[in-house]
Amino acid sequence: MPDFSTKAAAWNRKLLALLSPFVLTLSLASPAIAFERGIQIDPGFPYYQGRSEASIAEELMLNDYTIVHYFITNENGINIKLVEELKKAGLEVWALVLGNGSYSTANFPTDWPSWQMKHLGKIYPGFTFFCMNNKDYREWKKASLAKVINAAPFDGVELAESYLPEINGFSSGAYACLCDHCLEIFKEKFGEEPLNFSKPSDSRYYRRNKDLYEKWIQFRVFTVNDFLNDIVNGKGGLREAKPGIMISTWSLGIDEGKNSVTTIREMQGLDALSLVKTVKPDRHTIQTHWPDWVKEDLPPDYIKSYAAFADPLKEAFPDLALMLQTDIGSQMQMRRSDKWLEDFYTAAKELGYQSVMSYEYHLALDMYNKAPSLKMVKRLPNNRLQLSFDRRVGKYTGEDTDSYQILSSNDEAYVSMALVDGNRIILLLNGIDDTEEFDLRIRELQNTPNLLLFKNSLAQAKTIGTIHVLPLN
Repeated sequence: MPDFSTKAAAWNRKLLALLSPFVLTLSLASPAIAFERGIQIDPGFPYYQGRSEASIAEELMLNDYTIVHYFITNENGINIKLVEELKKAGLEVWALVLGNGSYSTANFPTDWPSWQMKHLGKIYPGFTFFCMNNKDYREWKKASLAKVINAAPFDGVELAESYLPEINGFSSGAYACLCDHCLEIFKEKFGEEPLNFSKPSDSRYYRRNKDLYEKWIQFRVFTVNDFLNDIVNGKGGLREAKPGIMISTWSLGIDEGKNSVTTIREMQGLDALSLVKTVKPDRHTIQTHWPDWVKEDLPPDYIKSYAAFADPLKEAFPDLALMLQTDIGSQMQMRRSDKWLEDFYTAAKELGYQSVMSYEYHLALDMYNKAPSLKMVKRLPNNRLQLSFDRRVGKYTGEDTDSYQILSSNDEAYVSMALVDGNRIILLLNGIDDTEEFDLRIRELQNTPNLLLFKNSLAQAKTIGTIHVLPLN
């Protein structure tokens, strides 16, 4: 039988020889993907309540974000209009869903308690972990996500936190899943009785059985990979439910020195290389693990220590877009400043990440420390003016008509009404026609400390000054 592969290789070499160096140069010099700033938002926070969806979208756009990761805490409650407004604002929008559980079981099927993980000891109040080997949970998850992506115009879906808890699971009691179903699958897969994880005196205690414990670790990696592959590529999965939608898988990064990769594999069932090889996502995200993000003095270039996670992915999948996630304010001591974020973006870009995202937009330090800044002025029909700021404006100052003074040839011109809509203030003008230009003096405006996560901060105020307003086009 002729060796077609050898002949094909020879033909390719001849074809390349016929191409001009100029053509070869063009083929090799494809432009690099531009670095993009992403942000996570959880619309359940008070910061996003009591305002229009259009104002949320505009505020994020004015802060130079191009990708929004909509954190879905319960698939049964999606603000479809918000997704639509984000898209209208020119933003790429991803549905960010949790794989290993839910913050809310409202409107879940009545049998959801049977899906739960079994932990070594600890139970998490406020969050329900679901067993990723539970077939009923998988089928519900696929059907639920199919509804989400077909109801709202998401560009992609990302399956965050699809891992087994937890890095300190043996000491905290969070280690899981030890349910009967998981133990039975392990027994069938390896022909071995399950290990004991709680009694050191037991002959089958996991620390006494190195080879069998490694099989257990392999089983946990298999569990995560198989779950994600089913959700994405299985019957009724995301790609079948909406062909062409982008998919991002997630894994964890941590700075544990030379043991970083093995620790995450052992304790959380995460092996990014095999995960990506199995699921074949369009993008992959490395999530900053909590032992890192809780640090008060975490340097913005800490992600250099994540090379052990990122570099193998870059080498094995050079065309895979790699993203990065960090936390900027979930705890008081580790809220990150704008300067920290800028340095973080610089480090991520230099390290070859396509995009970064932060949890969560309104949690950052300067939300507490800075007053709103005016970013855009828009003349509206019927003697109205829209002022758009880079963050929410407090109603007390924003809706006080004494905060505004019209400077024009008509001494009787004034602002008769002011309405705050999130980051926007809509002014009703009296004594000014739509065709007239004028100056507007804006006095002190405040932010909204009562809508932030930590309530002990003072209101921040800023005098905007005088602006020139053009006629309505």
